[in-house]
Amino acid sequence: CMLGVSGVVFAETGKRGAPDEVTRGQVLYTNYCESCHRKEGVGEPPIPTGVRRLDYIEAMPLNESSHAWHHGDENLIQTILNGNSRTRTRMPVFQGVLTTNQAQDLVAYIKSLWSDRILSCQGPKHMSCM
Repeated sequence: CMLGVSGVVFAETGKRGAPDEVTRGQVLYTNYCESCHRKEGVGEPPIPTGVRRLDYIEAMPLNESSHAWHHGDENLIQTILNGNSRTRTRMPVFQGVLTTNQAQDLVAYIKSLWSDRILSCQGPKHMSCM
């Protein structure tokens, strides 16, 4: 699906972002995401349940080792901007901090961490690709 906001059309779910989007997204990722989701999206290491607080959830990997690629671009952008109310998460809401264009650039960078095979299965197609 194509995502259009204010007349701007972004990359499609399952397609790579433009090189300039990926470059801008990498800078944003370093500034806003890397402290939790770690370099190249590897996520935080699991904390043993005997030590971890019950309300603490590690930042998930954004590379292809976890399920971020199960979501389409629009859902990923909305999660960046508005958080995820369905799960207990400590991820901040970036609405008012980042623009929709910047969230799209972040998604383009995250998608650059995925193999072509995983990218081709992004979004609703993930159920039939694997």
